Amino acid sequence: MYYNYEIIRLIYLSTKLSTKVNEMTKLLNRSKSPFGRSACQDRSERTRQRLIEVAVEVFSELGYEAASTRTIVERAQANLVSIPYYFGSKQGLYHASAEYIGAEITGRFRPACDRARQGLAQPGLSRHQTLELFTEFMVDFAHVMLGTGAPDCWGQFILREQSQPTEAFDILHAHFSNIVDIGIEFVSRLTGRAIEAPATRLQFMTTISMVLFTRTNRASLLRTMEWKSIGVDERHLVEEILRQNMHALYAHSA
Repeated sequence: MYYNYEIIRLIYLSTKLSTKVNEMTKLLNRSKSPFGRSACQDRSERTRQRLIEVAVEVFSELGYEAASTRTIVERAQANLVSIPYYFGSKQGLYHASAEYIGAEITGRFRPACDRARQGLAQPGLSRHQTLELFTEFMVDFAHVMLGTGAPDCWGQFILREQSQPTEAFDILHAHFSNIVDIGIEFVSRLTGRAIEAPATRLQFMTTISMVLFTRTNRASLLRTMEWKSIGVDERHLVEEILRQNMHALYAHSA
């Protein structure tokens, strides 16, 4: 009789344990996002992303040295320990900010890069077709740089790295290298010079500066043009002038 009692007791406890496990499983499933991530993971990722976005604003506004981690976490409404937790250090956050900017810009410009690569791969591409592809490549880049989705602080962050390069500049340059390589190949084909030639590379850098100035010299551009902002009409005008300049530079350069 004693053994029968123990068996019944074990069955009862096993049933209760199974019920508890099922309840915990249901609770866990309810806490999952549609993509299988837990709600805690989603909150953690949002906190990390918020810290990066705020850090870009603060670093671009104050510079690396003057920007304090306390200012960043206060604006991000996060805990002070969140920076070492997610990034290891202030420098780690700064590098993550550069990675974020580089990835965002190149991600938006990736379709244009893909179209340019596909165009350059076409056999028997005429000079006129090459120039048209290059022109649209630059116009697409201008569209990204002038778009409302690209905050001014991105340009300020990049400009600081241009004037006083750190390891973050290497991160940015690695992201932008594909854009530069494509542009240099266009210039090489249109001028007949080697890709490795200093003049080829320099000519592309002067060409892309026609777009970059809209970010780095935004205030001067607005003041000179007597614009309050760069909207659709202003962007179309910049793109049209860019097309004219591209043809003036390369129509007869070979």
